[in-house]
Amino acid sequence: MSSEHHTPSVSLPEGLTIGYPRKRLAMSSSEVKLAKTENEIRLSPGRHLLLARNGRGKTTLLKTIAGILSPLDGSVELEGSVQYLDEDLRFDSELKPKQIFAALFRNGNRTFAMEMAQRIELDVEKPYGKLSKGNRQKVGLIVAETHARSGGPQILLLDEPFSGLDFAARDSVDDIWMEKEQEIIRLVCVHPDEPTLKADSALLIRDGKLEQVEVDGSLDWMETKEALN
Repeated sequence: MSSEHHTPSVSLPEGLTIGYPRKRLAMSSSEVKLAKTENEIRLSPGRHLLLARNGRGKTTLLKTIAGILSPLDGSVELEGSVQYLDEDLRFDSELKPKQIFAALFRNGNRTFAMEMAQRIELDVEKPYGKLSKGNRQKVGLIVAETHARSGGPQILLLDEPFSGLDFAARDSVDDIWMEKEQEIIRLVCVHPDEPTLKADSALLIRDGKLEQVEVDGSLDWMETKEALN
């Protein structure tokens, strides 16, 4: 992984196979293959959606790109610093969001985190453990976005970041992302019926295949949902 170049990129070559060894679950050495690329997939700066039915490999793909899991075959090629935002990310329940931001960031980055909190209506004075699911997700989004603006090419891998957010918060996040749309790669795992489906492309996992679909600004979720059935 390199962060020397100004523009981030992700390349998933032909034949890349994601999954996991069966021995993690049972006394067997056989592999469980979830998806394979038939053609090279390249991600450039912008927003790219990741869609599939449950259990088809969305989270596995994100973890493979992040280097948390190894591919069963092939390798991922990256240019940039990678962040994986897990849907189950947690912070100390006693800390307030403003304390989390103060511990993680300094100067301008801390200022940005606090400003983003205001824009997406996060109560930074409320202990993390007492926040709703949506507000906990806001904390994670703020942390990821602030890190991504710290310099150098950045790749954000986001696992269902909108599942607990209301429409107003999603629109605010959209606005913030658009401010750095051409400098950061965001691969966003969503359900096909998510109302926020603005994108430059979409990665679909279906019938054991991982493929990229070009998108002209937004995705027709009904057609996509039917294609995944």
